[in-house]
Amino acid sequence: MRSSSSRSTPLAHAREACLDAWALVVPVTCAGCGAPDRGLCDDCRGRLVRPAAPDDDALLVRWNGADGTPGLAARRYDEFVGAILLAYKEDARTGLVRPLAAALEPAFRSAVLEASRAMGGVSPEIATIPARRRAARDRGFHPVEQLVRRLGARPSRPLRWAREPADQRDFGRAERLENLADALVAPRRLDGRRFLLVEDVVTTGATVGEAVRAMHDGGGLVVGVVALARVGPRTDGGSRGRKMNVP
Repeated sequence: MRSSSSRSTPLAHAREACLDAWALVVPVTCAGCGAPDRGLCDDCRGRLVRPAAPDDDALLVRWNGADGTPGLAARRYDEFVGAILLAYKEDARTGLVRPLAAALEPAFRSAVLEASRAMGGVSPEIATIPARRRAARDRGFHPVEQLVRRLGARPSRPLRWAREPADQRDFGRAERLENLADALVAPRRLDGRRFLLVEDVVTTGATVGEAVRAMHDGGGLVVGVVALARVGPRTDGGSRGRKMNVP
């Protein structure tokens, strides 16, 4: 599904020629639509990464967690973004970090700005949830941390797994909550530190909720959660969720 509307500039032609040559050496298909010769074709890139617009904030997805922590996502989760994330995370197609970070950027920038305003101009620390031990070993990289670094921020690692929870892909919300209960811990005190928690996808909110609990128990404060995509209907705040307000 390669677009024919690409800009006809010398740089664009050179880029296309390099990609064509690379595709001969390492055959690849588009992570979004399966078209040959591109890791992510122009059409799918345009579908994933929307251009900046004055009404960006109106397009973001807001929700409130069970404990009231505000959340902000760049988009609703669907099969399209799921396929791209699967290729990035499970197939180690790390070249997708650039378009995925660009897709996350509007929500990330808005979340940082809101948190900074609420904190009197002080920016929050950017935190990620640690990868499960097996996933970290198999992948060899931390997908969300790579997105954060691509956006020019330095991710913090305030938590570790106290125990390894079961694979919960087929679990419902109640099962996920039970599976994750007390699974994360802050190995050092976090007193006085305020964090913006970054995830790729928020599904039921159970993993994010456990991370928020662990950081609060460690003395820290999570001022908000930001994600590339949010799964499910607006049953917990949706776009009507409150903006970040730090006490």
